[in-house]
Amino acid sequence: MALARALVLALRRSWPQLEEMRVSAQVKIVERYDDYAPPVDVQRSLRMLLRNTPEQYLSGLHRITLTNSKLVRSSYPGKAWREGRRTRLSDHRGFYQAGFIFLVLDQIFLDWPEVMLLFPPFKTFLIAEVLYHEIGHHIHRIEVPGYRADKETVADEWKEKLFRTYVRRRYWYLAGTIKLLAKVIRPLAQRFKTSVVEETKTN
Repeated sequence: MALARALVLALRRSWPQLEEMRVSAQVKIVERYDDYAPPVDVQRSLRMLLRNTPEQYLSGLHRITLTNSKLVRSSYPGKAWREGRRTRLSDHRGFYQAGFIFLVLDQIFLDWPEVMLLFPPFKTFLIAEVLYHEIGHHIHRIEVPGYRADKETVADEWKEKLFRTYVRRRYWYLAGTIKLLAKVIRPLAQRFKTSVVEETKTN
C-alpha cells in the first residue's frame, strides 16, 4: 500500500498540472454563431489546449470567441493578409485583434468529414493549429523587445513551440510517438486539402 501511494505521488509530481496549467481567469470563452452549430464539442478541446499553455503567454488575452464565417462576414467586414494576399476575415480560420482571438469553426472544419472530427486527438489538432497561431500573434504583440516585420512567420514559429509544449505536458508518456504522428498528419492533411480544391476546380 505504501509503495502504491508513493508511486501515485511520484506520477502526480511528474505531471505539469494544477497551478501552472490552469486557464487564466481573465481568458473568457464565448460562442457567437449565425445560423450555424458546430458538428462537435469544441470547448473541451479548447480548454485543454489553454490549460497546457504556459500562463505567461495568456497574459493580456481577454477573450476567445468561437464563431462562424457568416457572422464574421456581417460583423467584421475587414480584410487581412493570408498567404501573400488580402482576403476577407470570414475566409480565415481565425484572426487576432489586440487581446481578442476569433476561431471561425466552419472554416477550421472545412473539407473534413465529420467522422474524422469525432476522433478527439484529430479534432484537437485542427483547433490547436489555429489557436496557437493566433496566440503567437498575441505573444508577438506583447513581447518587448521582440517585434519582427513578418508577423505570420513569427506566429507560425510560436504555434510550433506551443504545440510542442502541449504534447510534452498532455502526452508526456507518448511525446515521441505524438511528434512522429504530427509530422505525418500535417503533410497528409495538406495533400487532402489540395486534392479537394483541385477536384472542386475540375467539377
